[in-house]
Amino acid sequence: MVKPVKISEFLPCGQSNAVPLRQLQTLTNLDGRTIRRMIERERRNGVPILSDNQTGYFLAENDDERDTFVKSMLHRANEIRLTAAAIEKGVKT
Repeated sequence: MVKPVKISEFLPCGQSNAVPLRQLQTLTNLDGRTIRRMIERERRNGVPILSDNQTGYFLAENDDERDTFVKSMLHRANEIRLTAAAIEKGVKT
């Protein structure tokens, strides 16, 4: 039986060691959409896969990295909520 690939197995600890999506695609021979879906699944199972817009994906090295990521995600979620609320209140056609 073939063991399913876990993206976290390809990731080092620490933001300074982050792996870009393109490199993960090369390492896994998977497309970006599939990789992002797998990352989300692992995250929801408690694997601390973090990311940023500049360096790529990495495992949390410490609480500061984890806290920074969580703060960023919550900020993004709030921005999406505000945009959705503004659109909802807008003129309906």
